[in-house]
Amino acid sequence: MKPDQQEDALLFVNTEITQEQNAEWCHVWHWNGQVGHHAAHCVCCTGQGSLSAFLLARAQESVLGRCAPYQSVWIICCKNEAERVQNRLKKEGFLNSFYKFVG
Repeated sequence: MKPDQQEDALLFVNTEITQEQNAEWCHVWHWNGQVGHHAAHCVCCTGQGSLSAFLLARAQESVLGRCAPYQSVWIICCKNEAERVQNRLKKEGFLNSFYKFVG
């Protein structure tokens, strides 16, 4: 699948954004935090700054018309974190009503 930068958002998870990567996307977001291993309600993984909460807030902003609408979010992270990020997000029931996660 090829991104349509005018309709897609780019999310950097625990990585730095370069000027080239920042250009021409509908949204460019940066999230820096710990990717939990368990469900959102887990005491050891819960926090105001969770990746799930971040993505839910972006979806809510879009649905409410508070930001430009986007079709998909491309998540960029370190190679050694990719599987953990994907598995973590797939566990989120409510989050999955807004997003479809493709590996």
